[in-house]
Amino acid sequence: MKKNLVYRCLSYLWRNTILKWYRGNRKRKEEVYWAEHTKRPGRDHPDKIFYVIRRRDLYCGLFSLFITNLKRIDDAVKQGYIPVIDMQNDFNIYLSEDKVGKENAWEYYFKQPMGYSLKDIDKSRHVIIGSGAVPPMFPYLDIKFLTGESGELTYWRERVRQYIALSDEASRLVDQEYNRLFAKEDKVLGVKCRGTDYTNGKPSNHPIQPTPQQAVVKAKEIFTQQRCTKVFLATEDAVFYEVFRQQFGDRLITNKTDYMIYQGGSTGKEEYEQENGGYQAGMEYLITTMLLARCHCLCAGCVSATVGALLLSEGYEYTYLFDLGIYE
Repeated sequence: MKKNLVYRCLSYLWRNTILKWYRGNRKRKEEVYWAEHTKRPGRDHPDKIFYVIRRRDLYCGLFSLFITNLKRIDDAVKQGYIPVIDMQNDFNIYLSEDKVGKENAWEYYFKQPMGYSLKDIDKSRHVIIGSGAVPPMFPYLDIKFLTGESGELTYWRERVRQYIALSDEASRLVDQEYNRLFAKEDKVLGVKCRGTDYTNGKPSNHPIQPTPQQAVVKAKEIFTQQRCTKVFLATEDAVFYEVFRQQFGDRLITNKTDYMIYQGGSTGKEEYEQENGGYQAGMEYLITTMLLARCHCLCAGCVSATVGALLLSEGYEYTYLFDLGIYE
C-alpha cells in the first residue's frame, strides 16, 4: 500500500514538474525556431536582402505549398527582398529522412523564384529566415476568385509566370506524359476530384467536395455540351476512378497506374509511407496538375490542385467549379 502511494506521489510530481517543464521548454524552443528572425552568416551580397521561405507543416501537399509559397514570394518582392524557398532544412513529405539538410525538395519540382539557392546565400550579409506559419492568404478557395470574377486571378497568374517555373526534370516529364496521353485532335475535359479522404473525413473549414456520383454526372453533362472527346481524370482515389471508368470507358485518360483506398487519416502521410520519401508521389501530383492545366475544359472541386491548375493554365474554354459550401 505504501509503495503504491509513493509511486502515485512520484508520478504526480514527475508529470507536474519535470515533464511539464520539459514540454514547455521544448514548445518555447520550437516557437523561437519557427519565428521570423534575421541572420548574418557572412559578407557576400552586401547590397541584397534574402528572404528564406519555409512552412511548419509536416504533411501538407505540394500545391498547398505552391499556394503559400507564392504568397510569401509576392510579399518578399514587394519589400524589396529576394525570395529563396527552403524545403531542405526541415522534414517534409517530399524529402526522405536521409536527405534532410542535404537536398531542397522544392528544387525537385520547381526552380528558385529569382535564381538564388540556399547554397548561394549561405554566406550572405543579410538573410531573413521567414516564419513557418501559413501567411494571410488571398481568397484562393473563393469561387469568385477562382472563376476570375473578382479580378484577382489574373494578378496571381502573372506572379506565377514571373516567379514559378518547373525544374528541368519536371518539365521534361510533363511534356513526355502530355505527348503520350493527349492527341492534337482531341478536346479534353479535365476533371479534378479530391478523394474520399474529404468526402468521408469531412475536414473542418475546408470546401465540401462532390461525391463520385455528383462528379461523374456533372462531367458527363459538360462532356456532351462542350463536345469533348476525352476526359482526363485527376484523382488519387480508387472509388472515383472506378466510377469514371464505368461511365467513360476508353474515352477516359489518366496518368496514374495505381489508386488509393481511403483508410482514414492523412492522405499525404499515406503517400509518404508508400513512396520513397514522397518524391515520386509529388512528381506524379505535379505532372497530373500540369496536364489538368493543359486541358480545354475544367470540372473540379475547390482544392489546392484546382487552384494550381487555374494559376498554371493559359485559360480554359469552359470552367465549372463545385460550390457546395464548407465542412463544419
